[in-house]
Amino acid sequence: MSKVKLQELLTDRLGLTDPIFKLEKIGSKWAGSVISETFHAKSDRDRQRLIWDALTAELGDQSVQQVGTVLAYTPREWNVELPERVA
Repeated sequence: MSKVKLQELLTDRLGLTDPIFKLEKIGSKWAGSVISETFHAKSDRDRQRLIWDALTAELGDQSVQQVGTVLAYTPREWNVELPERVA
């Protein structure tokens, strides 16, 4: 599976709003992050379930052979700023 195909699959199946993908090939699998406002107000567990349900619906048992860990974030979570340290 190509990176573009994976991005299209997740975007279409999840109805992602303005997604940003940070994916890399690790061995024979794709891994990384997907950032979209679509994940707002969803728990980490629900986000992972959405991703794997979409992959399984499209690829069946092949999904675990082609995709590793893909984590989901909102744009705000992705751009979290650390608080300033008090001297």
